[in-house]
Amino acid sequence: MNGGGGRGPNLRQAELWHASNPAGIAAVIKYGIPPDMPDGWYFSDVDLANLSVYVFSLGQIPQAPLTGDAARGQVVFEQSGCLGCHMLGGRGHGYGPDLTNIGATRGAESLRQTLIDPKSSLPPEFLLVEVVTAAGQTIQGIRRNEDTMTIQIQDPTGAHHSLVKSRLRSLKRLRGATPMPPFGEMLSKQQLDDLVTYLALQRRRR
Repeated sequence: MNGGGGRGPNLRQAELWHASNPAGIAAVIKYGIPPDMPDGWYFSDVDLANLSVYVFSLGQIPQAPLTGDAARGQVVFEQSGCLGCHMLGGRGHGYGPDLTNIGATRGAESLRQTLIDPKSSLPPEFLLVEVVTAAGQTIQGIRRNEDTMTIQIQDPTGAHHSLVKSRLRSLKRLRGATPMPPFGEMLSKQQLDDLVTYLALQRRRR
């Protein structure tokens, strides 16, 4: 709600990836960014002008200072096992979201909140599921796709399972659950500051 990022990018930065001025922002809103951002065909020209100026103004808001040390934050990131679930700069595993560009999509406040309480910022499409197969094997993982007949799951090792639902002993949808632990309970305040700083500085080069 404050433009700090989440499902969409962090808008509270001086230079946005797809636009650098109100006119460019208006074009992005009008035409969208396939496949994730739909076009804003329903906005009038006046609405587009006002909305683009407002979005541009978000980038003029002074950023919250990064109070940690990025080098120490990298150590915290690696020692906390984050690469076991996430990719960053070509390293790690793709079970969780790729963090290579996380600093452009999430502001420091949003990053901190997610680290402290991961359940508070789950994407709408995210769903952790647990199934028991006909052979008695229990598989817990992230739902990647589901239709009437089948469900596709990625487990923590990165393996993908395509399963026929009618052949399962059970299928539990663990809504609101996440495999990510609450790091606010695991890290000191300084370690959390360092980790937030490290992640906030992760941006792809143009």
